[in-house]
Amino acid sequence: MKFLYLLFALVFLTLMTACSNSALEKKLSASDSLVITFNSPNSDSVIKTVSSTENIAINKIIDFMDAKSTEELKCGYDGNLVFYSKGEALLPVVFKYKDKNCRHFLFERDGKLQSTKISNEAADFLESLKAGKNYY
Repeated sequence: MKFLYLLFALVFLTLMTACSNSALEKKLSASDSLVITFNSPNSDSVIKTVSSTENIAINKIIDFMDAKSTEELKCGYDGNLVFYSKGEALLPVVFKYKDKNCRHFLFERDGKLQSTKISNEAADFLESLKAGKNYY
């Protein structure tokens, strides 16, 4: 009987994991690199560019982006992200993370602009990347 419960639990977890992939995760699942550009405050002038081919970092950013939707905020941007697969751009994203009252990612999903909240953890992660830290 214990075996049946264990088997049921494993099947359930497998199904839940398989079904939990969002449309965003599916779209970006082929990503093999990510380039993040940080801008000077209130300008389009690039002050730092960071790139990564680490799946952990790429997946972490995808998870942060796959957050609660928010209204499209009009408070400028601190930079942008571009996900790549085999040298081809998959998805450009702009973001604002420095202003606690106006933190969001903005990208196109299914032909429509989508804005999602940036959590404190996501803002800290972006700031650490900007500072040159490469631990995830």
